[in-house]
Amino acid sequence: MNNNFAFCLIRWILFFSFALRAFGDCPTRQLFSDLEIVKKIDDEIKDHLPLVINYQTQGGYFTMPSARTFDAGLFGLGFSYVPPYHIWSQAFQFFNHLETVGNYWVFNGVMDPVFGHMGFGDSADRAANIKLIFLRKEDGFPFMPDFAIGWNDFLGSQRFRSFYAVATQEFLTYDLEATLGWGTGRMKGFYGGLAWTPFRKYNTFLQALTLVAEYDANDYKRHVHEHPGGRKVDSRINVGAQYTLWNLFRFSGSTLRGNQLAGSLALSYDLGNTRGFIPKIYDPAPYSFPTDTQPIGPIRSRQELACDLAYAFQEQGFDLYRLYLIPEEGGKDQLWLKVVNLRYREEEKVRERIEYVLAHLAPSNIARITVVTESDGIPVQEYRFRLEDLRRFASGRLGADEFLVIAPPEEVSKTPNDYDAAQLYQRKKPMWVFTFRPWFQSYLGSSRGKFKYEVGFLLNQEGYLLDQIYYNITGAYTAKSSTVHLMSQDILNPSRIINVRTDSILYSQSNSIHLTQAFLQKSWNLGLGWFSRLAFGYFEQAYAGAALETLYYPVRTNWAVGFEIATLLKRSYYGIGFERKARQYTDDGFVFFPYTGLQYFVNFHYQLKPLNLDFNIKVGQFLARDKGIRVEGGRTFASGLRVGLWYTLTNAADHVNGDRYYDKGFSISVPFDLFLNKSSRTRIGYAMSAWLRDCGAISATGRTLYPTLFWDRYNDRPTFY
Repeated sequence: MNNNFAFCLIRWILFFSFALRAFGDCPTRQLFSDLEIVKKIDDEIKDHLPLVINYQTQGGYFTMPSARTFDAGLFGLGFSYVPPYHIWSQAFQFFNHLETVGNYWVFNGVMDPVFGHMGFGDSADRAANIKLIFLRKEDGFPFMPDFAIGWNDFLGSQRFRSFYAVATQEFLTYDLEATLGWGTGRMKGFYGGLAWTPFRKYNTFLQALTLVAEYDANDYKRHVHEHPGGRKVDSRINVGAQYTLWNLFRFSGSTLRGNQLAGSLALSYDLGNTRGFIPKIYDPAPYSFPTDTQPIGPIRSRQELACDLAYAFQEQGFDLYRLYLIPEEGGKDQLWLKVVNLRYREEEKVRERIEYVLAHLAPSNIARITVVTESDGIPVQEYRFRLEDLRRFASGRLGADEFLVIAPPEEVSKTPNDYDAAQLYQRKKPMWVFTFRPWFQSYLGSSRGKFKYEVGFLLNQEGYLLDQIYYNITGAYTAKSSTVHLMSQDILNPSRIINVRTDSILYSQSNSIHLTQAFLQKSWNLGLGWFSRLAFGYFEQAYAGAALETLYYPVRTNWAVGFEIATLLKRSYYGIGFERKARQYTDDGFVFFPYTGLQYFVNFHYQLKPLNLDFNIKVGQFLARDKGIRVEGGRTFASGLRVGLWYTLTNAADHVNGDRYYDKGFSISVPFDLFLNKSSRTRIGYAMSAWLRDCGAISATGRTLYPTLFWDRYNDRPTFY
């Protein structure tokens, strides 16, 4: 029987083989031919020469940019010795088609004409660079060159300003990359570059070595802002090499202008897509054992059910705070739970672990289960599960996406009362939670030095009073500081509006121990997507007061709108008292007048989920009584990293170097668990303005509503409801 089957199978194979040969244009043969072509194109798109970067940490060669760049999410730092300059660089790739780089140029041997004698030393300049890549190989056209345009040093003093258009083509057969570009500004006319990676196909330590040559179009001789020691040009051909180690470090060296040697070291890491530096070995697997689905009754008491759920949730990284049994007709009762997520920062993981716990421990005589999740004392959203769906999900007969459609997040319903339900479990929120962490603050570009810092540690105590009112007390200790001799006003461009931020350094210089926060806050979920909070106390090192906020943020929406108002007192530079007056600079020096801060805003929030972009707009009055609008946009990556930019337009008449100044800067929020061996909800935040000014200033007012709800509901995957 088996021999006959094998013989028949061979006959049919031979028949189809003959048919394919006889009918060369048959659909089957054409299909395989098309698939081969698709695979070939796909392989060409994925195959790349090593990316070469220039001394400014841009995709480029030594001094010139190319049309190539990093992938989205990459973070880079670099230092270059480019005689007569030192260049410090920071790069971040927001999108595959958008490259952003910041540079700090130091003019070696050229004393700053104004601040040099005060400790600033050599002259320096900040530069911001941007490159828009219109066509990349990954877009599906491997036979076409990459094409980009860019602007170097387009903000601030613009000493090194240039515009350029550039095309780059990879010739993979020859392991060669060629670039042709044209620029204006510091760049003058056409430029080009070649990069050859001769050992790319060989598995040796030389595999990552790239030999590079470029034609340098910078107008060193006639550019008005050029360093006096960098104007001599003996040759416009720069030659050298770049070596990449572990796809992390890049070492470059070359000739420069035919009379100097230059070099750089750069670090680049895909911070946007990393799953963490340490495996999460202390995260438990989703709950699966022991399983107990006995009905509530003589064998399994209500108390045993409550204990089973409380222990299981605690093991998974949650705290169970309430458990109710709601009787229903027909013997199929309901369970109502309130849980607090202590560990996970992705809503998808929170939901999944809750589902597994309930699927393996819910009694068989329960028909439906409602789970409310809470964060910072705010009930955020709830899930409504049918027991049969939970069982099907746990057994693999129902996928996660299908389950999400069947049981999407819902608005929080009322907590059951004692007349309609039996309370099986209740736990109070912690009153005392202590944390300790390092603390760092930096200042860039002060008159008494290029970089100033403060380093120390924070001691935080937080918890809940009467199980309802959140409190936070934070103290800071400065262990080391280089800010002692800094002045609290800009010598060249003193702020002529109310000094609400430009005197911040006085708080740091007053004492090494500071009470940074001590406030109370009560938050409410009012139902139907409405939230509110009331806060009172010391909100930050400089301000204390009272704040009220209301937010409309329905579940399963990508937008929110709200209103907030705060009345604030300026804290004393010493101790915990208050300043009754604020200062303002005039032609006759500082004058002081009575001051009470009042800030109020209408807030708009929108999330563009396909690109993981979020936009936040504030319209209202700022601390210095200036009125206007603050726009912030940010992108959150798969790793949880969020990088944002903001720009503020107000009616404050603030000027820097003769130009009207509008507050702008960047912020970064990094999940702390990237550095841990277990998941964590904690985030590390940092923000820096382009200039420390008083226009567009905002005081902290406690834990605001939108960020709390946003991060508790956040997923980096598409939703299907």
